[in-house]
Amino acid sequence: MALPDFNTALDLLKKGATLEAQEQITSLREKHVSLREENINLREENQKLKKQLSSQLTLTYEAPYYWKIEGTVKDGPFCQQCYDSSNELVRLQKDDSYGEGAWECKKCKNQFKDSNYSPRPLMTIL
Repeated sequence: MALPDFNTALDLLKKGATLEAQEQITSLREKHVSLREENINLREENQKLKKQLSSQLTLTYEAPYYWKIEGTVKDGPFCQQCYDSSNELVRLQKDDSYGEGAWECKKCKNQFKDSNYSPRPLMTIL
């Protein structure tokens, strides 16, 4: 589709062809609205991609989860499943019911056990 031309609308008005000029102006308005919507969508997509890139630059995988490292600050751990499947950083929660070094993601419900894992001792009934 060719872009409507503002100069064409002006020429039509000068010639007294107001109906054709109005059609041209209407076409210009429609294209303007379409371009504005496209611009907004592209800006949103750009922001999303910038955010993803920023996360990837500061994210480090240390099995079984991710850490966000900025300078000397280490933040996390974050769920490997949620990040790998949908690029979402979901903070893991300690799960002391399984023992030391056990973590749970409240979003996907996965459980993780790190190298510090030691199972919680079973209670004995006397």
